[in-house]
This record gives sequence, structure tokens and C-alpha cells, in this order.
Amino acid sequence: MVIQSIFRRGVEQGFIRESPCHNVILPKDRNKKKKTSLDEDEIKRFLNLLDTKPCDEDFKRIIKVLLYTGMRSGECLGLMWEDIDFDDMMITINHNLTDIGGKHTLGSPKTESSRRTIGMSETLADIFREQKQYIDKMSTALGCKFAHPEMVFTSALGNYRDRNSVYHSLKRFTKRTEFESMTLHQLRHCNATLLLNSGVDLKIVSEHLGHCDIGVTANIYADVLKSTKAKVADLVTLKLA
Repeated sequence: MVIQSIFRRGVEQGFIRESPCHNVILPKDRNKKKKTSLDEDEIKRFLNLLDTKPCDEDFKRIIKVLLYTGMRSGECLGLMWEDIDFDDMMITINHNLTDIGGKHTLGSPKTESSRRTIGMSETLADIFREQKQYIDKMSTALGCKFAHPEMVFTSALGNYRDRNSVYHSLKRFTKRTEFESMTLHQLRHCNATLLLNSGVDLKIVSEHLGHCDIGVTANIYADVLKSTKAKVADLVTLKLA
């Protein structure tokens, strides 16, 4: 990265025509295994950090929705109020917010299987109710200038919420904490890991995540399934002891 920066400056200053670092693909460290999820104790500590560390409450609600639902960030930011059913306690995922070249587009979910309905806990419903009060307050204050009152999560001016801004907010929030390397997508992995460790059937977890095939889920969470099988074996042994 340092060398790339040097050569880029050389191009800008006119010393060279083209950077030799252009289109270089860095090799992956195959010996380094990246941690995709947090364990249960780590998730509890992270939630405690969300509740105690000062930060924009709107941002905190987005992070909690991602963690409690396992939605992709684009699906979360693409939620509309008509997708939240407080009577039947269900959330319907009908949209995906994408950002191409700085232009936000509200389109269909990633795949047909991504279009799904998931359950909503009372805790999650309370988060959405708080968000509704926030959006209604902002919409009333700005009037017609508030662009998208139909969206669950928006910018301060009511525009589509930028995924990169949420990511950078997460980086600032977790800086100098044990969660400094956390990403938005990791929250999805945390949700799936909690479900699998709780004994939820793999097929149900796959449908909950919106995967196109149960094999995709099994492949991504192979390590989690392996540890779960070991727990099941120990549980049978304890029962028969």
C-alpha cells in the first residue's frame, strides 16, 4: 500500500506515465484464518457496549437490527415501514438498497430466496417502534424536504441511508475496543451462529438467512456445525450415563 501510494504520487507529479502497482492483486494469507463470528459471551459484551457507549441512537438501532435478524446490510437499509408487521410480528424482506457509483437504488433482493419473511421478537419490535418515533419526528420537522419517510432507516435529511456511512460509524464506534475488526457482515454470521448453536435446524437457518441452497449454509458454517455435532454427542452420552 505504501509503494502504491508513492507511485500514484509519481503519476500525479508527471514523473512516470503509469503506476506499476496498477491492478496488482495482493495474495491472500492462506495461513491466517479470519474469524467470521463472535462467540456468545463476546456478543453479550458487544451488546453491552452498544447500550453504554455514547453514540448516535439511530446507528445503534441499525446495528441491533442486523444482529437480531441476520439480514444483509442492503436488506436492512432497504426496509420500508410497510414491510414491518407489528400485528403478526413479522418482517418481510422485499427490497435491497444498492450503491453503484454513489447512486443509491432500491431494487429487489439479491436472489429469489432472499425475498423472505422472518419472525420479529418483542425486543426487535421495540427497536422498530423507537425508530418510527425518530423518523416521524424528523419527517415532521423537515416536512416535504424529508425525502423518504416510507423508509425505516434514512439519512438525517431523509435520503437513502448510505451503507458506507454505517460501516464507518461502526469503525469509529469500535475503535480501540476488542471489536475493532468487526464488519457489518460479521453481524449476520453472529446471528446464524447463535441459531445453530441453539439447535435450530439447518434448513430453517438457511431460509432465515435467505440462502439459495441449504448446502451454501452448511459450507459457510461448517465449523459451527462440527462443534454443534460434538455437543450433541456429548449430550447423548450424559443422558445415558
